[in-house]
Amino acid sequence: MRGRPALVLFVIFALGLLLGLGVNELFFSDPILETPDTVGQAPVSRKDMFADADVSAEDIELVQGKEGSMTWKLLAKSAKYNQELGIIAVDFPQLTAYFGDDRQEVYVQADRGEVDQANDNLTLYDGVSGRFGDMALDAQHLDYVGAIGKVYLKGGVTVRRPDMTVQAKALEIDLVTRQMVAAGGVEALLAPEGLGRSPLNENKE
Repeated sequence: MRGRPALVLFVIFALGLLLGLGVNELFFSDPILETPDTVGQAPVSRKDMFADADVSAEDIELVQGKEGSMTWKLLAKSAKYNQELGIIAVDFPQLTAYFGDDRQEVYVQADRGEVDQANDNLTLYDGVSGRFGDMALDAQHLDYVGAIGKVYLKGGVTVRRPDMTVQAKALEIDLVTRQMVAAGGVEALLAPEGLGRSPLNENKE
């Protein structure tokens, strides 16, 4: 009978994921970069945007900090800086970030990305993969918003933990509270071998 409470809690968890369908679409829509000179014109491609970059570099490291502590660092094979937009385009970025009082580490890599260091925002895309605690994740697009400590994933999102696997079109992760909300075509699979370690099965003596 011990399995019944776990089953009930898992059903509740699955229903919670389905409620993620109501997550604000604003966070999962493609970002649009516009300047006063480009409003009303066709979107500018990444190649054109950084064709005449003000600064170019190879094998770079960008570091962001707050209140004397490093919040994230990003390594990239190459980078181009558009001074007008304040955006840095990076190739093959590797992001390591730290959150919470326990300095939980987040590691993400991708094929390409853009960094708005002044506003503490990052966008990584194409082959996004990474880890956060005991979670491994894969997606096509990742947005990190430093002001609110949240990550938004979209495009074939898969999150794996020892006790479960979740697939969805989009996922929001709060890096401070460790909560996540999935949206769009959500599928959750509970792994039997991980049931004993699952937070859904907390046996209190």
